Amino acid sequence: MERRDYSIGNKRGLTLLDKIQPMILIFSILIGLFIAGYFPKFAVSLGWVISFGIFLVIYSILTGIELKEILLAFKNLKTTLIALIVNFLVVPLYAWLLGYIFLKSYPDIWVGLILYLITPCIGWYLIFTDLAGGNVPLGITLLAWNVILQIALMPVYLRFLAGKIISVDIFQILKSIGIFLILPLLLGRLTRSFFIKIKRQNYFEETFKPFLSWLKFVALIVVIISMFASQGNILTKNPSIVIVMILPGIVYFFSIFILSLILGKIFRLPYGDMALLSFTTTARNSEASVAIAVSAFPANPLVALTVVIGPIIELPILIIFTQILLWIKRYMKRV
Repeated sequence: MERRDYSIGNKRGLTLLDKIQPMILIFSILIGLFIAGYFPKFAVSLGWVISFGIFLVIYSILTGIELKEILLAFKNLKTTLIALIVNFLVVPLYAWLLGYIFLKSYPDIWVGLILYLITPCIGWYLIFTDLAGGNVPLGITLLAWNVILQIALMPVYLRFLAGKIISVDIFQILKSIGIFLILPLLLGRLTRSFFIKIKRQNYFEETFKPFLSWLKFVALIVVIISMFASQGNILTKNPSIVIVMILPGIVYFFSIFILSLILGKIFRLPYGDMALLSFTTTARNSEASVAIAVSAFPANPLVALTVVIGPIIELPILIIFTQILLWIKRYMKRV
């Protein structure tokens, strides 16, 4: 079985930073909540920091990837098909079922949960796939499928699962794709070409690539701090909604994660593909969900609020999944 490491970081094994990374990320969450509690006016001004930080993270990841790897990833039909079936068949039905089980008494939150879960991530999952040493090039090809299918199927899902017909803001999603994928991809190609042409390949691999790893990690910390600072007041002002959301959220993330590992085992996926499958089926597209919730359900503010709470539950769990996958990766190398 092929066991490639697609991450852009250190190839020689786990560094001290790798080992303490989960503690640093969790500490970043606490810092964000502290800022939200004691500096609320500053916290609400951090929205642009989140966007800029995510841009830097994606730029760091895409700059470290060779274009030929992305082109080769289009040939991986097995993993692509499995991911699409889970994201666009299993997850929507499962989202409705979780709402039926846990949220029958909270119809607005039920609709918000469905809206949040039926939108596969269009960028965030690349960050965690990279942190876990997964197949990022294949993840980039999956992104196109995720965008096209969620635009086409979201009205259908919300009609039959949430009982409402809405109009999807396609331009908002395309704008997000342009800013957070196409632009960093183009800048990454220019950066890579510049350093390889001027400084040569060895300089890029031995000097600039390690810098990209540090840039990615620092930017991720800034994103986490800013996200929890800007949204932390939701936790304090609406504790009941958070409590109601926690159980179905945790059940979703862990059950879909376990399903991804089982499918990876059944279909004998290499580690990189299994890691990607885990994150593309668990990470959700909160930006698109919030935009749609606000425009489609103006009379139901709890729908949008539910979608905003989603990432607060999701992020710590994705950090846990990263560490589980890294443990699996080390185990697979020993056997």
